[in-house]
Formats: sequence, C-alpha cells, structure tokens
Amino acid sequence: MKARLALSALVLDLGALGALAIPARAQTETLGSTAPTVYPDDPEYRAQPIHLGGLSLTTNANVRLNYDSNIYAAPIERYDDVYADFSGEVRADSSPGPVTVTTGVTGTVRRYSSRSTENSERWRLDTTVKWSPTRTSLYSLGASLQRAVEDRSDSEARTDPDRGPRRFDILATEFHLRTQPGRLLFDVQASATRFDALSSLDADRDFSAYNGQAAVGLRVGGTVFVTASTFLNRREFRLSRTPAGLERDTTTYGGQLGLNVEPGGLFEGRLGVGVFRYDPDEPTAPGRTGLSVSGALIYRPSRRTALLLDAFNGDVATFRTGAQGRTDTRVRLTAEQEIRHDLFAKLSGSFRRSKFVGTGISEDTASVSGEIEHVIARNLSLSLDAQFSKRTSERFAARFERFRAGFSLRARF
Repeated sequence: MKARLALSALVLDLGALGALAIPARAQTETLGSTAPTVYPDDPEYRAQPIHLGGLSLTTNANVRLNYDSNIYAAPIERYDDVYADFSGEVRADSSPGPVTVTTGVTGTVRRYSSRSTENSERWRLDTTVKWSPTRTSLYSLGASLQRAVEDRSDSEARTDPDRGPRRFDILATEFHLRTQPGRLLFDVQASATRFDALSSLDADRDFSAYNGQAAVGLRVGGTVFVTASTFLNRREFRLSRTPAGLERDTTTYGGQLGLNVEPGGLFEGRLGVGVFRYDPDEPTAPGRTGLSVSGALIYRPSRRTALLLDAFNGDVATFRTGAQGRTDTRVRLTAEQEIRHDLFAKLSGSFRRSKFVGTGISEDTASVSGEIEHVIARNLSLSLDAQFSKRTSERFAARFERFRAGFSLRARF
C-alpha cells in the first residue's frame, strides 16, 4: 500500500463509520507490498527481525523514481516533472504475555526535479497497545501524530502552482473493544482526531472530529456474522463561524445492517448498508438524510489470487465556500496475483463522485492503475507501476487528466 498521506483519504476514513474493520495493512512500501493479501510466508523470502531483549525490530526502506504528466492536476496548463521519494520505517514489537505493544516511525522525503515548490517531507509516529485476555476478546488503544501533505488531485486541494500543497499535522487516538462470546459479536470503537493546517491562511480548515461506533453481531454459520451498528461523527472547527456569522460545526449519525466475515475462508471483511443523518449546528442550514455504505471485502478464489472491494457512501468534511456539505461515493476493485513465488502483480480500478450540497456541483474521478514486483532476494525487491486518472466536473477548473509511472527499489530488514 502506498505511503501517500493525502488529506482527502484521511477525511474520508473519518466519514466511513461502518460496522467492523478488517486488519489494517502496512502503510509503507515494503517487500511484497504490491500484493500483500497473497504474499506467501515463503522461508526463502521471510525477513529476519532484529531481537533486542524482549523487542523485535524491523526496518524498511524504499527509493522511488516517478514521472507525473500533470503535477498540478490542471485542466489546460499541464506541467510534467520527475520526482524521487526516499522512504523509511522502523517498527518495534513487544509481546509480554497477552499484551502486545507496537511502535513505529515512518517518513518520506519527496524531491522534484524542476518544481521545487512541490517538495515535501511526510512522517508518522504511532503506537498501539493490545490486550487479549482470552482467545476471543481484544482491547486496543492507539495514538498517532503525523505530518500529511495533500495531493493536488484532491477534491478541495490548493490550485495555485506558485505555492506548494497544503501541509497538516494530524493528532489521533483510538480505542477498540472486540469480543465474541459464543455466537455473539460485540465491537465498539471510539476515536478523536485533530487536523491542524500549518499555514495560517488555512485556519478555516482546522477542526477536530470525534467518532464513535458500536456493533452487535450474530453468527449465522461458520465465520459469518449478521451485524447491526450505529455511528456518530461530530466535527468542531477551530473557527466555529464563517465570515458571515454562520455556524460551521456539524453532527452526522446513522445506522447500518450488514455482514462481517472472519478470516479463514474464501471471504473475509465486512459490508454494511444503512442511512445517515447530517445535522449542521447552523439553524438556517437544512439537514439531510442519505444512503450510508461502508465495506471492505476480500475474496480468495485460490491461494495465489485475491480480489478486494472497498466501498463507501456518506458525509465527509467540506471547506468549499457556499457548500452546505459534501457527500462522497467511492468504489475500488483490486486484483492481486502471485504469478510465481518471486513475482507479484496488482491491477486496480476506482471511481469517486463528490457532490457539494447546495451548489449543484459534482465531480467524478476515475482511475486505473497497475503494478508488478519482482522479489530479488530475502531483503530486496524491484517494482514498476503506472496510473491514469481523469476527473470531470461542472467546474472547468476542477477537470484534469493525469498519468503517473515509476519504479521502486525496496529493502526490508
């Protein structure tokens, strides 16, 4: 999974309050990361962590050279460039009994050949404590601090080519409780996230989000649970009023019915469908009700193949003047394939529709990408990738076409 910390993806995750989550993937480009869902536990390529007492240390490094045909995601004046990413990660794990503590540090330095205003540094610090008092119960508490840089193709990204992309500091904490007594399943999650734009010119984008969700499930056979869930999302902006004196804070809540499939079979993951209600604090602004969809499913027709579906529809944060809110619909379908024990491939297609309520404006972004990785040795691999994206919109300035391609040298120790 790419280590691109675009703000739009982070905001979308805050709105994707579904029933249950599947295990998270690594957030850096590591050995075998082209197709992590089918990456085998091959002794020939299994990394050997460094053991220091009770600690287990792993490190990853990646050097990536990339070409971008339209670095500003502009409709007409397109500028291409070549840039390099230098990424690294250090992760420490400790498992004293039923308690597991994981701490990680990741960072990426990006440098452009010609457009130095686009240069950036991204990093993330995170730690998670997990406690499993029984085989069927899990408590976890995590915290993270990261520097995120928006992608120029984000729906509400900065368009001025003379100024670099926006940068944000994001502080987050999350609590998760999951237990399976008999045929029942209980899942509770709560999180708080603060977005802080570094530039004072973007003070209107500073906000805190408080999220909570609870789900109950009933096992209907094997690894399948039928679930019912409820969720709440509260956004409080640092500048609580617009220049016109209107309240900016909002509350979104709703519920879903769905399925949760535990790992171990042809399918795993979750899918929920329901409704959401958007209620702004501003008394003159109308609320609205919409379709809520949240899901991430994996289908493994064979040991070497995995098909992944990610889907979301719901309310997300918006900063566009005049918009009364924003609803996003996004779907991504990915195929991962182990061609042979040292060669992996991935093909992905995605679609996102962003509707700005109260403006009549919508934006459709379609993308197709492919990647192939050759594992050279236990600690080294080489990957090649390409992506084409296109956005259409009623706003001419929001339209763009973009082609990106590159290769990476990945190391893991």
